Amino acid sequence: MFFSRRFFPLFNVQFLGAFNDNVFKNALVILLTFQLAKEPVEIGVLIALAAGIFILPFFLFSATAGKIADSYDKTWLIRKIKLVEVLIMLTGAVAFIMQDLVFLYVVLFFMGLQSAFFGPIKYAILPEHIPAKNLLKANGWFSASTFVAILLGTLIGGFLVLMGGVFWLSLLIIAIALLGYIASLFIPHSIIPPQKLALSINIFATTWAEIKYARQYPQAFFAILAISWFWFLGATYLSQMPVMVKELIFADDKVVHLFLVAFSVGIAIGALLINSLKLKVKSIADLRWLALLLLGISLAIWVSNIAISMVVQGAEPLTFTDFFFTPPPLIILLMLVTIAILGGAYIVPLYTLLQVQSPQGSRARVVAANNIINAILMVASAVLIMGLYSRNWNLVDIFYLVLTLNLFSCAWLYQHILIEREK
Repeated sequence: MFFSRRFFPLFNVQFLGAFNDNVFKNALVILLTFQLAKEPVEIGVLIALAAGIFILPFFLFSATAGKIADSYDKTWLIRKIKLVEVLIMLTGAVAFIMQDLVFLYVVLFFMGLQSAFFGPIKYAILPEHIPAKNLLKANGWFSASTFVAILLGTLIGGFLVLMGGVFWLSLLIIAIALLGYIASLFIPHSIIPPQKLALSINIFATTWAEIKYARQYPQAFFAILAISWFWFLGATYLSQMPVMVKELIFADDKVVHLFLVAFSVGIAIGALLINSLKLKVKSIADLRWLALLLLGISLAIWVSNIAISMVVQGAEPLTFTDFFFTPPPLIILLMLVTIAILGGAYIVPLYTLLQVQSPQGSRARVVAANNIINAILMVASAVLIMGLYSRNWNLVDIFYLVLTLNLFSCAWLYQHILIEREK
């Protein structure tokens, strides 16, 4: 299946797009953390702002993107979107060379915009090319590759910024965008005839209409809400990980990379573990074990916070080598990997459920509704973090709040699964 003509080119396009997004985003995060920002609170706010800027287009334009995806040939749209990515990365290269923060934020917004238009297409076209029996496996590869892309983006983007290689970073993001466009030329055309849908210039009315449309399919909408909670958790941890390592573990930039790499690898491992299992995913009732994964995440957050309280600040930042001989930071890293593995295992079946329970001819609209609510939760994460920082909360207290909210989400999820099983 992996090297089939109907999957491999699509896999490459989505991997290269995710990789390029993360090279740019993580290079920007490292630039903010170690060069442009001065104070801990300023670092946290600027990073959270960057996360919010990237996600905002998903909220504003996903509904329109979903309608367009169902109205035109999806393969044709992918090729146009990938061509736009080349233009955006050309502009991004200039922004990095100038190191102008406002310019970088503007480019980040347009990166989010093109990703918002690609998102509904990639998950809607997948069931058209992949047999139902292989859909869970295909989603596992998609999810794993996304976080491998985060891993590679973290390593390469951050390394080039720290080493002063902004010129090479600029060349890289342009080259990857070009490769993505070339890969899109090999994707077979969509087999579902497009249906012309009316578009509206009122993006807020369109957004609300698409959410209402998705609610007509209760099991798909359940998957949307459960997926969105995962992205709230992920956005919180990924955006604040540099702050946690620098200000709570008192470690240097190489340890920041280690944590980001570990989180990405953990999610990829979780996705591939689920990928290897022959699970039945046809309804909510098949996913009753998901609540246990959320409970495990809460337990890991709790242990991690206890370990953070045991960290002792040294005279100098903890180096990469010394890190492995210091027990509390190692426990924090282990818990972070546990959270990531459980999260990777949690997300893949939900994407499969979303696809299975969405109507064939309007699947992109339902996927778009998923992206909208994902964006709302991720922007909520950024706003919540900035708000709590402004109220002088520290990061440990923020993580305890996330732990509590996760327990409520676990109870909600389990209740809905029980209701479905009783039908």
